[in-house]
Parts: sequence; C-alpha cells; structure tokens
Amino acid sequence: MTISLATFAALLLPALLLVAAAAAVFRRLSALQRRVGSPCDPWLADLSVERYRPMVRLLNSDDIRFLRSQPGVTPAMLHRLRQQRCQIFRGYLRSLELDFHQASDALVQVMLQSQVDRRDLIPVLLGSRLKFATAAFSIRCRLVLYRWNIGQEPVQRLLGLFEGLQLELLAWTPTPQGVALVINV
Repeated sequence: MTISLATFAALLLPALLLVAAAAAVFRRLSALQRRVGSPCDPWLADLSVERYRPMVRLLNSDDIRFLRSQPGVTPAMLHRLRQQRCQIFRGYLRSLELDFHQASDALVQVMLQSQVDRRDLIPVLLGSRLKFATAAFSIRCRLVLYRWNIGQEPVQRLLGLFEGLQLELLAWTPTPQGVALVINV
C-alpha cells in the first residue's frame, strides 16, 4: 500500500500538533511542581475581576458619539482617541491574561497538593483555558477593527471566564483554618 505525500502530511501534522501540546502541558506541570511558594500568596487577595471592569467602558462608543456631536471635534481627534483607548485596553488585556494564567496555574497547584482527588476538574480547567485564549484572540482581532472605527468588542465573556476561574481558585484555596473549600463543577 502506497501513501501519497499529501496524505502523509495530512496525518503527520495533527500528530505533531498533539505531541507539541502534550509537551507544553507536561512542561507547565513540571514547572508547577518545582515552583516554591503557595497559591495563597498575597497576590490572591488582590485578584479581582473588578479591576478589569473599565475594559468594558473603554470600547463603548457612547463617548465617541458624544464627542462627534461637539463643535470643533475633527476626525483626526476621534482617531487619536480610539488609538489611545486601544493602547490602554491592550494593557488591561495583558494584565488580565497574566492574572488568568497565574490563577489557572495556582489552581492546578492546589489540585496537585489537595487531599481530595479532583481529576474531573482537569478537563474543565483545560476547557476554560481554551475558551479564554479563544476569546482573547478574538478580542485582539476585533481591537484592530475598533481602532479603525469598525465595530466594537464586548469583553463581558472574557471577564466572565476570568471570574469563574477566580471563584474556583478561591473555593479551592485553603482558608485561614487550613481547610480547603470545595465546590462541585
């Protein structure tokens, strides 16, 4: 039986992607096991979705509509405002991505150190990471369009994913008495 080069490539590419994904997960889990410190570090107290609520207003078109109705406002001024808002939004997005990954890593660490076996949460966590990455990518693409006055991206879904992870992490983090709260997913 002879396999064509195209068929071989079509079979090889998904296999390589799967191996690369498994290696990335293994490397990340290995790094988590070597990491010193507790997921209960002080950053957890500052972890809040409220810090990112201004992202919703940054891309809201109400301010642009208001400015457009004002005398003396030029298209160049509106374009500059959009550029500035995009720059600020990107900063928030970078910070949100960092917090999400840090919280996600901390949740994995808590699960690894837990007395309760919750392997059932691994697919949920991986799904959450995939949804978050997809939503962040979509927002980055739409941000380019927003900058040029083409559409606007609602960020509520992204914030909801972060908030869900934050609540899961807080539920699994040991309380001051040393007892971990557990929620069923």
